[in-house]
Amino acid sequence: MKHVLNHDFAPEFYFEKICEYPHGSYHEKPLSDYLTEFAKEHGLRYRQYENWNVIIYKDASAGYEDHEPLILQGHIDMVCEKDQDCDHDFLKDPLDLYVEDGFLKAKGTTLGADDGVAVAYMLAILADDKIPHPPLECVFTTQEEVGCVGAFGIDFSDLKSKRMLSLDGLGGTTCDVSSAGSWHQVLNRKITKENRNSSFYKIKIDGLKGGHSGSMIDKERANSIKLMARILCELNKKEKIRLAHISGGDKDNAIPVYCEALFCSDAEEAELEKIVKKMSDIIHHEYMYSDEGITVSFEKSEKESVLSEGDSNDLIAFLMVLPNGLRHKSMVIDDLTTASQNLASIRMDDEQITIRYFARAQLRSHLEEQAEEITLLAMRFGFLSTLGDYAPSWEYQKDSKIRELLFKVYNDITGKQLTPIATHGGLETGYFCTGIPGIDIATYGPLVLDYHTSREALDLDSFREAYSVVLELLRRA
Repeated sequence: MKHVLNHDFAPEFYFEKICEYPHGSYHEKPLSDYLTEFAKEHGLRYRQYENWNVIIYKDASAGYEDHEPLILQGHIDMVCEKDQDCDHDFLKDPLDLYVEDGFLKAKGTTLGADDGVAVAYMLAILADDKIPHPPLECVFTTQEEVGCVGAFGIDFSDLKSKRMLSLDGLGGTTCDVSSAGSWHQVLNRKITKENRNSSFYKIKIDGLKGGHSGSMIDKERANSIKLMARILCELNKKEKIRLAHISGGDKDNAIPVYCEALFCSDAEEAELEKIVKKMSDIIHHEYMYSDEGITVSFEKSEKESVLSEGDSNDLIAFLMVLPNGLRHKSMVIDDLTTASQNLASIRMDDEQITIRYFARAQLRSHLEEQAEEITLLAMRFGFLSTLGDYAPSWEYQKDSKIRELLFKVYNDITGKQLTPIATHGGLETGYFCTGIPGIDIATYGPLVLDYHTSREALDLDSFREAYSVVLELLRRA
């Protein structure tokens, strides 16, 4: 792996180092093991969990022994998204880093700055014995991107601090002050397939912007599965098609950017293509300002077994009526989404269809309402609904000493003011609030653009500035 960053600046050295290790969600063990070896080499106490969470402890620097301990926290897993033509293997290949116009990126893939920046900062701090700081408890969690599973598995008796700086804030000039709770939901239905002597066709939808299903859900980003549902519904209404296969989306917390469907029909190819072209034009007109890169392709395909008529009709109708996107907005905080749903993915094999949903909300009651709505719809179309893990929200606290300190330090270092934001994204802070009642939390981090997409980019100037802010906060903490 060629070096593209400045290794004389410790956070850049460690960020590039962690990019050598696979660390997608569920596959964080190599990076987790590296963290434990790091702790051993630096003579630091640590605990590694069975789920590969790691806590590394560092005693206070001289003169800070009587200061209250502080948790520094971030997650080690990354969202593994890549371009369709990229052959990168996230299970074994190091990321291919490059710098463009002051931004660090990875060729064809996500960068993992969410939340590799936190890991790099903590390692740099732990490795440097010249930095003044209170007693530190550095918490590296796993599987944050798939529902904060690592944070859920922390034994909070391992932590003594009642204050925390989460380094999973990726705005550069912002500080999160609350976060949404979330709930995963899986829908399954058994299917029947049969052979059919008709012409087969493939539709592929691609080129969508996608993005984080929390921070981007209100930005009119198209959902590729919902777009496909509209096209298939129109085809079925006009020409009575039969679905053979459909696949779209990937991660629960990413707005799906592609979808592919295979179907058969006895209609003339020109008529089918005309309908697809009409729907494509409608879609492009609707998203001309918010998602202008959408592509819709139509072509002949090889024969395959198809769904029964009832299964095909039900699936097309079900996808058409399933809700997706923004549900509620705050009447107190400007531009804050308070409830949403992401129709995240659909898969089909020879035996069943599997659809995954990811709902977010500030209020648990909104999550319960959305889950019940989907469950009732699922029952009507013969789907079994299963609720997965629930993630608690982090409610806004008016008085926060750690947040006040962060704001003061940021202003002193940069001459600017941090902007407090209430995020619709899910943060692990909710679990720390539950596990450590009364904990005081602030979040901060450098500017990262387009995370959860292959366009992810880390502003290197912001990366360096934010580290200076963190170091000064430790000095005053």
